[in-house]
Amino acid sequence: MDSENFLPPLLTLELVQDGAVLQATFVPEPDAIALDLPYLNEALTAQGYASYHFFDQSLEQFIESCQLAQEPVTMALGERRDGTFALEISDDLMSAWLTLTPPQGGRPVSVEVSDELRDQGINFGIRHAVLDNALATGSCERLLIAQGAPPQNGTPGYFDVLFGLTEKIISKVDEKAKIKFRDLSNLLLVHANDPLMRLYPSTQGKSGTDIKGQVVLATPVPDVSYGEDLTGSKTDQTDPHLLVAAHPGQPVAVNNGVIVNPVITVPNVDLTTGKISFEGTIHVEGDIKAGMSVNVTGDVIVNGMIESAEVIAGGNVAVKGGVIGRAEKKPGSQNLADTAAVIRCSGSVQALFMENVHVEAGNNITIIQNVRNCELIARNEIVVGKSGANDGQILGGRAQASMLIQADVLGSTVATKTRIQVGVDPYLEEQIRNRQAVIQRKVDELDQVLKLLVFFEKNPKKNVGGVAEKVEAKRVQQLAEIDELTRELTTMEAQLEMVDKACVRISQTVYDGVEIQIGRQTWKVRENTGGGTYRLHENIIILT
Repeated sequence: MDSENFLPPLLTLELVQDGAVLQATFVPEPDAIALDLPYLNEALTAQGYASYHFFDQSLEQFIESCQLAQEPVTMALGERRDGTFALEISDDLMSAWLTLTPPQGGRPVSVEVSDELRDQGINFGIRHAVLDNALATGSCERLLIAQGAPPQNGTPGYFDVLFGLTEKIISKVDEKAKIKFRDLSNLLLVHANDPLMRLYPSTQGKSGTDIKGQVVLATPVPDVSYGEDLTGSKTDQTDPHLLVAAHPGQPVAVNNGVIVNPVITVPNVDLTTGKISFEGTIHVEGDIKAGMSVNVTGDVIVNGMIESAEVIAGGNVAVKGGVIGRAEKKPGSQNLADTAAVIRCSGSVQALFMENVHVEAGNNITIIQNVRNCELIARNEIVVGKSGANDGQILGGRAQASMLIQADVLGSTVATKTRIQVGVDPYLEEQIRNRQAVIQRKVDELDQVLKLLVFFEKNPKKNVGGVAEKVEAKRVQQLAEIDELTRELTTMEAQLEMVDKACVRISQTVYDGVEIQIGRQTWKVRENTGGGTYRLHENIIILT
């Protein structure tokens, strides 16, 4: 049958419930064409309802009901919805984002957004052109409509060292020797008024403004300045940021400045000079005699020998001859006598040979010939013997280093007790304890600052002259200091155990009576053994 001979479906569309819900009514007629989805969509469009929100599967369900209906069918197809919006504000009040949902048959969003911005107190950094365009379009997804002005952080000050660090190395003992000694003429020296260091001051940042018009303080930058107790240096008369030498001497960079150590030369250290203690470097053309002591902040250079004396240096100790202490031990005692020679320094120790000497070095200990009945403690390495000579022997006593102990021979044919230890930093544990104490002190100080901030929050009237802002700046600075100290402590703790890389390297023989300790593992030699490298493998000392 030709459809042109049938009537169109009898369909009515109307708004009910105060115009909020779209309702459709279908009346079945014998001579009417069956209602289908294209016809329904065409009717919705023709009557201006196509943009409405339709309930899930409502159109399909209505069509199915109508096709089987014998009686009129009425069903709610959808509803009219106004446009909506959501405003998202960042926690730091520096940004605001807008999300617009377009209307579905209802009213679009317009002045509501401006009203909400006003209610939220947002009055700075509003991007009006962007907002107007979004409202005209009717939809957007997390569109940035307000942006504060972030603070501009300052730059920390720093120091620039201006004096050189080159040095010449010579050796008068043996041209083929592994050790080379610094002579006085090769020390780094400066003259009066020579430039030492330049200070580049800190620059403070510029405060910003959040989207509520509130001031956002820039992170405070600590001021830097030269230290107050910089011996041997001074600021230039015409340039307060330039540090110059106050007198000739040896420059040493320290925290917040440079000190200039004077250099003195003496023929010998004996009864004619007495005990020597001063800030600087000493050059002894002859010997340091028994019973004498030298305590300096710089280097100690000795052309001759050191007898049963005490030498303490902030730098290096270089002895072109040997170091010999007296062997007056109590019977049965393994400790050195009080008459032994003592050397303590922050740098390295170098000597031709040693006997009855206690040495503590912040870096390395290097001996050309042999070591007898000594206590050697080095932060990094102990090397005894020169290349190719095969006479570098550690006989008796104790040698302790973090990374390496190297010699030709350990012990002797008479089974002299000789203790060798590597793999544990002899100084780091104390430094870790000191750093932990500093962190705890900083944490206690921070706790007091936090209590002040809580007080000002509860008593805003007490915030006179912006003192609360200064306390907040102090809190930020203390947190940064604690973070830096904690990172340093973590690095130090990781360095505490160096077992994997530590080793004992012997080129010839290890005799009975030697005790080798690597980390926490110990091997007592019961019979003579050949040379090689002793290290840990799976927590066992092996020879490779």
